[in-house]
Amino acid sequence: MTKGGGKRHLKRYVISKHIPIHKKAYKYTVRPAPGPHAADDCIPIAILLRDMFHYARNMSEVKRILFERNVIIDGKVKTNRKHPLGFMDVVSLPKMQKHYRMVYALKQGLRPISIKEAETKEKLCQIKNKTAIKDGLIQLNLHDGRNIVLSKGATTTNSYFTHDTIKISLPDQKIVERYELKVGNYGFVTSGRWMGKHGTIEEISTHGTKMTKTVTLSTPEGENLVTLYRYIFVVGNKTPSVTIAEEK
Repeated sequence: MTKGGGKRHLKRYVISKHIPIHKKAYKYTVRPAPGPHAADDCIPIAILLRDMFHYARNMSEVKRILFERNVIIDGKVKTNRKHPLGFMDVVSLPKMQKHYRMVYALKQGLRPISIKEAETKEKLCQIKNKTAIKDGLIQLNLHDGRNIVLSKGATTTNSYFTHDTIKISLPDQKIVERYELKVGNYGFVTSGRWMGKHGTIEEISTHGTKMTKTVTLSTPEGENLVTLYRYIFVVGNKTPSVTIAEEK
Protein backbone atom coordinates (compact mmCIF):
# COMPACT_ATOMS: atom_id res chain seq x y z
CA MET A 1 0.00 0.00 0.00
CA THR A 2 1.13 3.54 -0.69
CA LYS A 3 1.34 6.40 1.74
CA GLY A 4 -1.88 8.43 1.80
CA GLY A 5 -0.32 11.87 1.49
CA GLY A 6 1.26 14.19 4.01
CA LYS A 7 0.35 14.38 7.68
CA ARG A 8 -2.27 16.90 8.73
CA HIS A 9 -2.04 16.48 12.51
CA LEU A 10 0.70 16.99 15.10
CA LYS A 11 0.82 15.39 18.53
CA ARG A 12 1.96 17.55 21.40
CA TYR A 13 4.67 15.26 22.71
CA VAL A 14 6.74 15.74 19.52
CA ILE A 15 6.37 19.51 19.18
CA SER A 16 9.32 21.82 18.67
CA LYS A 17 11.06 23.20 21.74
CA HIS A 18 10.24 26.70 20.49
CA ILE A 19 6.51 26.23 21.18
CA PRO A 20 5.68 27.03 24.84
CA ILE A 21 2.61 24.84 25.42
CA HIS A 22 1.92 21.96 27.81
CA LYS A 23 2.71 18.66 26.15
CA LYS A 24 0.23 16.60 28.20
CA ALA A 25 -2.74 18.98 28.36
CA TYR A 26 -4.28 17.63 25.12
CA LYS A 27 -3.34 15.09 22.50
CA TYR A 28 -2.94 17.34 19.43
CA THR A 29 -1.76 20.84 18.63
CA VAL A 30 -1.57 23.09 15.55
CA ARG A 31 0.66 21.73 12.82
CA PRO A 32 2.65 24.49 11.00
CA ALA A 33 1.78 24.87 7.35
CA PRO A 34 4.51 24.39 4.73
CA GLY A 35 6.05 27.75 4.02
CA PRO A 36 8.99 30.04 4.74
CA HIS A 37 10.28 28.22 7.83
CA ALA A 38 10.98 24.62 8.84
CA ALA A 39 8.34 22.90 10.99
CA ASP A 40 10.78 22.43 13.89
CA ASP A 41 11.97 26.06 13.78
CA CYS A 42 8.76 28.10 13.84
CA ILE A 43 5.61 28.97 15.78
CA PRO A 44 2.16 28.91 14.11
CA ILE A 45 0.11 32.12 14.32
CA ALA A 46 -2.64 30.29 16.24
CA ILE A 47 -0.23 29.31 19.03
CA LEU A 48 1.08 32.88 19.23
CA LEU A 49 -2.39 34.42 19.58
CA ARG A 50 -3.96 31.80 21.85
CA ASP A 51 -1.20 30.36 24.04
CA MET A 52 1.43 33.12 24.14
CA PHE A 53 -0.46 36.41 23.85
CA HIS A 54 -3.76 35.04 25.27
CA TYR A 55 -5.73 37.22 22.86
CA ALA A 56 -8.01 34.25 22.15
CA ARG A 57 -9.45 31.54 24.39
CA ASN A 58 -9.97 28.93 21.70
CA MET A 59 -9.40 28.24 18.02
CA SER A 60 -12.76 29.76 17.00
CA GLU A 61 -11.67 33.12 18.38
CA VAL A 62 -8.28 32.77 16.66
CA LYS A 63 -10.03 32.23 13.32
CA ARG A 64 -12.25 35.25 13.89
CA ILE A 65 -9.26 37.48 14.67
CA LEU A 66 -7.53 36.34 11.48
CA PHE A 67 -10.58 36.49 9.19
CA GLU A 68 -11.18 40.08 10.31
CA ARG A 69 -7.69 40.79 8.90
CA ASN A 70 -6.25 41.93 12.21
CA VAL A 71 -2.81 40.29 11.87
CA ILE A 72 -0.08 41.53 9.53
CA ILE A 73 3.10 39.49 8.97
CA ASP A 74 6.02 41.21 7.20
CA GLY A 75 3.71 43.87 5.81
CA LYS A 76 1.07 41.47 4.46
CA VAL A 77 -2.25 40.38 5.99
CA LYS A 78 -2.34 36.68 6.90
CA THR A 79 -5.50 34.66 7.54
CA ASN A 80 -4.06 31.13 7.78
CA ARG A 81 -3.93 30.09 11.43
CA LYS A 82 -1.15 27.59 10.62
CA HIS A 83 1.16 30.13 8.97
CA PRO A 84 4.68 29.61 10.46
CA LEU A 85 6.48 32.45 12.20
CA GLY A 86 10.28 32.27 12.26
CA PHE A 87 13.39 34.25 13.14
CA MET A 88 13.19 37.98 12.30
CA ASP A 89 9.55 37.85 11.18
CA VAL A 90 7.64 41.07 12.01
CA VAL A 91 4.15 40.70 13.52
CA SER A 92 1.80 43.71 13.65
CA LEU A 93 -1.59 44.06 15.34
CA PRO A 94 -2.69 47.47 13.99
CA LYS A 95 -5.96 47.79 15.94
CA MET A 96 -4.05 47.30 19.21
CA GLN A 97 -1.08 49.36 17.98
CA LYS A 98 1.31 46.58 18.98
CA HIS A 99 4.25 45.32 16.97
CA TYR A 100 6.63 42.42 17.55
CA ARG A 101 9.71 40.76 16.10
CA MET A 102 10.43 37.05 16.47
CA VAL A 103 13.91 36.40 17.89
CA TYR A 104 15.66 33.61 19.76
CA ALA A 105 15.68 33.94 23.53
CA LEU A 106 18.35 32.28 25.67
CA LYS A 107 17.26 28.74 26.68
CA GLN A 108 13.73 29.38 25.40
CA GLY A 109 13.77 29.40 21.62
CA LEU A 110 11.67 31.69 19.46
CA ARG A 111 9.92 34.48 21.35
CA PRO A 112 8.25 37.77 20.31
CA ILE A 113 9.75 41.07 21.49
CA SER A 114 8.07 44.46 21.31
CA ILE A 115 9.31 46.91 18.69
CA LYS A 116 8.34 50.37 17.50
CA GLU A 117 6.05 50.88 14.53
CA ALA A 118 8.89 52.41 12.49
CA GLU A 119 10.76 49.09 12.60
CA THR A 120 7.89 47.19 10.97
CA LYS A 121 8.87 48.64 7.59
CA GLU A 122 12.20 46.79 7.49
CA LYS A 123 13.46 43.26 8.06
CA LEU A 124 16.82 41.48 8.20
CA CYS A 125 17.33 38.41 6.00
CA GLN A 126 20.37 36.15 5.73
CA ILE A 127 21.61 35.01 2.32
CA LYS A 128 21.56 31.20 2.35
CA ASN A 129 22.79 30.72 -1.22
CA LYS A 130 22.87 32.28 -4.68
CA THR A 131 21.50 30.94 -7.95
CA ALA A 132 22.35 31.86 -11.53
CA ILE A 133 19.17 32.29 -13.56
CA LYS A 134 18.17 33.30 -17.08
CA ASP A 135 19.86 36.27 -18.81
CA GLY A 136 22.91 36.04 -16.54
CA LEU A 137 21.14 37.36 -13.46
CA ILE A 138 21.79 36.30 -9.87
CA GLN A 139 19.02 35.32 -7.47
CA LEU A 140 19.54 35.64 -3.70
CA ASN A 141 17.84 32.89 -1.70
CA LEU A 142 17.12 34.12 1.83
CA HIS A 143 16.59 32.34 5.15
CA ASP A 144 12.83 32.99 5.23
CA GLY A 145 12.09 31.55 1.80
CA ARG A 146 12.28 34.85 -0.09
CA ASN A 147 14.05 35.20 -3.42
CA ILE A 148 15.44 38.48 -4.70
CA VAL A 149 16.73 38.82 -8.26
CA LEU A 150 19.58 41.31 -8.53
CA SER A 151 19.77 43.78 -11.38
CA LYS A 152 22.60 43.44 -13.89
CA GLY A 153 24.53 46.26 -12.24
CA ALA A 154 24.37 44.62 -8.83
CA THR A 155 25.29 41.24 -10.32
CA THR A 156 28.53 42.44 -11.87
CA THR A 157 29.79 43.95 -8.62
CA ASN A 158 29.57 40.55 -6.91
CA SER A 159 28.98 42.28 -3.58
CA TYR A 160 26.58 39.75 -2.06
CA PHE A 161 27.97 36.61 -0.45
CA THR A 162 26.53 33.60 1.35
CA HIS A 163 25.99 34.16 5.12
CA ASP A 164 25.86 37.94 4.66
CA THR A 165 22.74 39.73 5.88
CA ILE A 166 20.66 42.23 3.94
CA LYS A 167 18.08 44.67 5.26
CA ILE A 168 15.00 44.81 3.05
CA SER A 169 11.97 47.09 3.02
CA LEU A 170 8.51 45.61 3.61
CA PRO A 171 6.45 44.54 1.81
CA ASP A 172 8.19 45.44 -1.50
CA GLN A 173 11.47 43.77 -0.34
CA LYS A 174 13.88 46.32 -1.80
CA ILE A 175 17.45 45.97 -0.53
CA VAL A 176 18.29 48.82 1.85
CA GLU A 177 21.63 47.80 3.36
CA ARG A 178 24.07 44.89 3.56
CA TYR A 179 26.05 43.55 6.53
CA GLU A 180 29.05 41.25 6.03
CA LEU A 181 29.92 38.35 8.29
CA LYS A 182 33.33 39.67 9.30
CA VAL A 183 35.34 40.71 12.36
CA GLY A 184 33.97 43.86 14.00
CA ASN A 185 30.35 43.41 12.97
CA TYR A 186 27.54 42.49 15.35
CA GLY A 187 26.33 38.88 15.31
CA PHE A 188 23.41 36.92 16.76
CA VAL A 189 23.62 33.19 17.59
CA THR A 190 20.69 31.29 16.07
CA SER A 191 21.43 27.71 17.13
CA GLY A 192 23.48 25.53 19.45
CA ARG A 193 24.42 25.99 23.08
CA TRP A 194 24.57 29.79 22.88
CA MET A 195 21.30 30.33 21.01
CA GLY A 196 19.98 33.81 21.82
CA LYS A 197 23.38 35.32 22.68
CA HIS A 198 24.66 38.26 20.67
CA GLY A 199 27.76 40.44 20.54
CA THR A 200 30.67 41.74 18.49
CA ILE A 201 32.52 39.28 16.26
CA GLU A 202 36.09 39.18 17.59
CA GLU A 203 37.61 36.34 15.55
CA ILE A 204 36.74 33.99 12.68
CA SER A 205 38.84 30.83 12.43
CA THR A 206 40.63 30.34 9.12
CA HIS A 207 40.77 26.53 9.18
CA GLY A 208 38.00 24.23 8.06
CA THR A 209 34.97 24.87 5.86
CA LYS A 210 31.97 27.11 6.48
CA MET A 211 30.31 24.08 8.10
CA THR A 212 33.09 23.44 10.63
CA LYS A 213 34.94 26.69 11.31
CA THR A 214 34.15 28.76 14.39
CA VAL A 215 33.47 32.36 15.41
CA THR A 216 34.36 34.09 18.68
CA LEU A 217 31.83 36.61 20.04
CA SER A 218 32.26 39.25 22.73
CA THR A 219 28.88 39.84 24.42
CA PRO A 220 27.76 43.09 26.13
CA GLU A 221 28.00 41.23 29.47
CA GLY A 222 31.75 40.75 28.96
CA GLU A 223 31.64 37.08 27.97
CA ASN A 224 33.71 35.54 25.20
CA LEU A 225 31.97 32.59 23.58
CA VAL A 226 32.80 30.34 20.64
CA THR A 227 30.19 28.97 18.26
CA LEU A 228 30.00 27.62 14.74
CA TYR A 229 30.30 29.96 11.76
CA ARG A 230 26.97 28.81 10.32
CA TYR A 231 25.16 29.71 13.56
CA ILE A 232 25.96 33.44 13.23
CA PHE A 233 23.37 35.86 11.87
CA VAL A 234 24.83 39.36 11.37
CA VAL A 235 22.40 42.05 12.61
CA GLY A 236 24.49 45.19 12.10
CA ASN A 237 27.90 46.69 11.39
CA LYS A 238 29.08 47.88 14.81
CA THR A 239 25.77 47.78 16.68
CA PRO A 240 22.42 46.06 16.00
CA SER A 241 20.50 47.83 13.24
CA VAL A 242 17.16 46.58 14.63
CA THR A 243 15.81 45.72 18.07
CA ILE A 244 16.93 42.21 19.03
CA ALA A 245 16.11 42.12 22.77
CA GLU A 246 13.44 43.41 25.12
CA GLU A 247 14.29 46.68 26.82
CA LYS A 248 14.98 46.20 30.51
